[in-house]
Parts: sequence; structure tokens; C-alpha cells
Amino acid sequence: MAKIQNSIWIHADRITVFERTNDIAHWTDLFTEYKETRVLEQGEAYIRFELTTHPEGNRPSRTWESERWLDRPNFRITARRLAPLLPFKHMNLEWLYEEQDEGTYMTWIQEFEVDPASGLTGEQVEAHLNRTTKEQMTAIKHNIEKQTVRS
Repeated sequence: MAKIQNSIWIHADRITVFERTNDIAHWTDLFTEYKETRVLEQGEAYIRFELTTHPEGNRPSRTWESERWLDRPNFRITARRLAPLLPFKHMNLEWLYEEQDEGTYMTWIQEFEVDPASGLTGEQVEAHLNRTTKEQMTAIKHNIEKQTVRS
């Protein structure tokens, strides 16, 4: 079982960062990797959705379903990938939001196990996730800060 943790500071208030990063219907405006998002079920503190990525290099688009629980009072998200799981046996996520220095410190924790049927090693998947997580966090920071300045 592997676990990675990455954080970034965003010059925006915690409520804005929390709400924007949990507005699944608009993730294509926030992330660079998603071509399409589709909300399948949504309640006050629960969202089930489908994500489709842009093709990357020689890899085609990928689509999977996930779910997340929003703990608004504690600015905490727990989530998990549902199906298809491959290349994972499981993928669980936690997103934390802390007020810090007139902004928000956002942390993503990803805990996963690689399915041997994927043909990938845990080290390969961990390296990929660390790279793409940092890229996406930087895109989110840029997009939120750009919007916040315009508001």
C-alpha cells in the first residue's frame, strides 16, 4: 500500500478554495487534465461523478467514476475511486484546507494499492501521481487566484 501527500498555498480564502475545488461540474475550468465531468448524484455532503481525461502522449482518454464526501464544517474531503479501478486495487483520497497567511493551504493525501494486473509497479504509479498531482495543484492555484483577482 502506498501513500503520497502534496500541498500548495493558494492566495484565496478557505471558503472560496473549498467551494471551487468541490464544484465538480466546473472541474474542466480548474484542472488541465479533465476533458469532461459528469455529476451522477449530488446531495448536500455527497457527490458521485464521472471524470474523463484528455489523452496524454500515446495514452488515450480514461474515464472513471468516483465519489466524495464533503465535511464543510471541518473543511475536509474524503473520496474514493469506484470503477474502473485499474490500475488500482483501491484509491482513497483526503483533501484538507487550512487558513494560513491570508490564504489557504490545500493538502491532498492519496492512499492506494496498485493492481498487479495493471502491469505497473507501485513506484511507477507513485511517481506519476506525484508529478500529476503537483501539476494539477499548480493549475488550480493559478485558476483560483486569477478568478479571485478579477472578482
